[in-house]
Amino acid sequence: MKILVVSDTHVPSLAQTLPSKLLEEAGSCEMILHAGDLVSMKVLNDLSRLAPVNAVRGNMDLPEAARQLPSTRILSLDKWRIGITHGHEGRGADTAERARNGFSGKDADCIVFGHSHVPMSVRVDGTLLFNPGSPVAGRGRQGNTFGILHLGHKIETEIVAM
Repeated sequence: MKILVVSDTHVPSLAQTLPSKLLEEAGSCEMILHAGDLVSMKVLNDLSRLAPVNAVRGNMDLPEAARQLPSTRILSLDKWRIGITHGHEGRGADTAERARNGFSGKDADCIVFGHSHVPMSVRVDGTLLFNPGSPVAGRGRQGNTFGILHLGHKIETEIVAM
C-alpha cells in the first residue's frame, strides 16, 4: 500500500495552492495522511478528489478546520497501526517526543506528525517516527518536502524533495 504523507500545507496563509508535484504523486497513492496545519478545509477538499484522506488538526488551523478534525487518530491498515498527530501538544522536549508521548500505550507501529516543518524518519524503541516536513515552508537542508509510506512486509518511508 502506497500512502502520501503531508503536513503543514498552510493554504492559504503561506501558499495559495498545493504544489503540483504533491498533487501528481497523490494521484498514484491509495490514501493520504495529513498531519495538521492545513489551515483551511480547501486542502482536504482538493486532496480528497485524488484519494481518501485521514487528517488531524494543527495549531494553525482555522476554526472551521479545527472543529471538524481530531487532534489524534489511529488507523489500522493491513497489519499496521498508524498514529497521526500534529505534534504541538503534550509533554516532551521536542516535536518528535511530544508526538511519541501522545501515543504512549497505544501500540502504534508508526507515528506520523508535523509541526516542525523538518522531515524525519527514525525508529525509537521499535516505533517509526515519520515527519514529512512541509511542501510549502520546509525547514532544514532538504527544503520543501512531503512523504510516502510504503506498507508491506515492513514499513518503508520516503522523503520527496520539491
